[in-house]
Amino acid sequence: MKTRTAITKTATSTSSQTKTDTQVYSAGLVVVGLSACAIGLWAFASLIGGMVNSGGPLGLVSGWFKAVFGL
Repeated sequence: MKTRTAITKTATSTSSQTKTDTQVYSAGLVVVGLSACAIGLWAFASLIGGMVNSGGPLGLVSGWFKAVFGL
């Protein structure tokens, strides 16, 4: 009987540790995903703002070439 009780306690301890690891991994995945979405939305908003300021997509591309290549 004593051996069986010790085995049950060990299994319970390992099981709770695995759940904690899974929860931490899931929380980290959510944080990274939300950060990536926020960065993507910021980049999209900046691209739209650049197009509005330069007069459209062609103006944005020509302005980029002028800035990079000095044309």
